Amino acid sequence: MLLLSLRERIEKIYSFRRVLWDLSIKQLKAKYAGSLLGVSWSIINPLLIMSAITFVFTVVFKTQIKGFSFFVLAGILPWMFFSNALTEAAFSLVNQQSLLRQFNLPREIFPLSSIMSNFLNFLIGWLVIYPLLFFSNQKIILLFPWLIIVLLLNLFFIFGLGLVFSVLNVFFRDLGHLLGVLLMFWFWMTPVFYSLDMIPSQFHWLYNFNPMAPFIIYYREVIFFAKVPDIFVIGSVCIWTFISLTLGLLVFARYEPKLLKRI
Repeated sequence: MLLLSLRERIEKIYSFRRVLWDLSIKQLKAKYAGSLLGVSWSIINPLLIMSAITFVFTVVFKTQIKGFSFFVLAGILPWMFFSNALTEAAFSLVNQQSLLRQFNLPREIFPLSSIMSNFLNFLIGWLVIYPLLFFSNQKIILLFPWLIIVLLLNLFFIFGLGLVFSVLNVFFRDLGHLLGVLLMFWFWMTPVFYSLDMIPSQFHWLYNFNPMAPFIIYYREVIFFAKVPDIFVIGSVCIWTFISLTLGLLVFARYEPKLLKRI
């Protein structure tokens, strides 16, 4: 019965895919409305952050990782997608409450459109950054199908988590204020600018409970080291995606009837 209910919800969301797409494009355009550089910021931001981290870790801490700039870039780009998408999804229902009341749409559409908008922004960044990585290591072109797989899994993982946070932020408004702190802590606990080899072995178990860790490792293996990720990493990414998406749909279905009363 539960699986049937989830299937029906997915089918209903899919039937409104055109609306989802239109809302995503609208939000992407609104993000850069009035900006002089426009969508170029999807490339500039990760490059600026990469430059700052590279300076600190190569000049100050003297890291020995070869090609450290690209090493960081392979992690910072997916992290920014995750962080921005989750933040916007968390506020999507609260910020679009007028549309929630006016239109009879699957309410999942609103957090999902925020995530899709960020995903499109993420892909635009890849259009420029992937060629840079390619010139650094031409072998990554052979692993392009593996990149497509992790991009899709990453999207569905954030779909699920975004649904959960969008509901929680309706019932617990303090979550919106705590989310920035949570993401900051999460960032430092994720191997974005360091590798697991740099962490004492007794703390490795912590990363088994960090769902973003295998995603970052997967991206880095494919686009920096140019090799197929370890089966454990692939399995972890698939499991976390399944857990996140299932949990997100269940939580949203459970609390959707109460959303309009609490907004």
